[in-house]
Amino acid sequence: MFSPFQSLQSAAQDLDRNSVLSGTAASRFLLSLHCISPEISTMQMPPRFLDETCRLSLNSSEEGLDLLVSDSVKMKQTYSSLLAEKQAKAKQLQQVNSSLESQKAKIAHVEEQMKAYLAQAAKTSVENRHIAINLDKAKLELVDSEKELKWLKSAVDITEKEHQRNEERILDLRMELEKERNERKKLEEEYEDLKKEVMELSPERQELAIQKLEDEIKECKAILKCGVCFDRPKEVVITKCFHLFCNPCIQRNLEIRHRKCPGCGTPFGQNDVREVNI
Repeated sequence: MFSPFQSLQSAAQDLDRNSVLSGTAASRFLLSLHCISPEISTMQMPPRFLDETCRLSLNSSEEGLDLLVSDSVKMKQTYSSLLAEKQAKAKQLQQVNSSLESQKAKIAHVEEQMKAYLAQAAKTSVENRHIAINLDKAKLELVDSEKELKWLKSAVDITEKEHQRNEERILDLRMELEKERNERKKLEEEYEDLKKEVMELSPERQELAIQKLEDEIKECKAILKCGVCFDRPKEVVITKCFHLFCNPCIQRNLEIRHRKCPGCGTPFGQNDVREVNI
């Protein structure tokens, strides 16, 4: 014969097998029966009172079971919505993972490009450094070239000025030479005139005129002779002072490094000596 607690426990197990309660709800109901089982087993009640008690307990248990069924349905709905949300989240997570892999691939590609750009930048930096060094060398060479060009221009200006002075000196020498030629021609004409006069004079006067004429000729010859040796004719001119001398005397002065004009003491060089024809 079963006890009231065993009857309740058997009824709960039947309800658990025949209902749609979840395992958690049935476990909760059985746990409540185990909690009150000591009290029920120790009770000294008449059988009819126990049956009434069991019936009331079963009614309250059915109401609890209805609540549990309602809660189970809600939990299943919540579980379904959570499961759908989980699947959606899993799909989103998969998409995010796929997007993350794509972003990782893009990042790796960008990193490779950055490495290539950095290598190119380093190479360009080295090339720019070489170009800067070459540019500095070119600037220094340009400065040196400008200095050399400036010096050459100055030398050309000096040469042009010296050439102009030499041209002026040559012109003066030509004018002086032309003047001396004119004087010589004039003297020759005067000599011819005097000679004619002498031919016309008496013998005594002829002798005096001839003597005078010979003296003048000697003076003219003395003028045309070198003022150093008084022997050779004047052949060269010193362009710095325009004094005339014979070539051997001037060459002797150049050889002994006594390069001063014998007439006025003006210093001169080999380039200042020019030949003249008198």
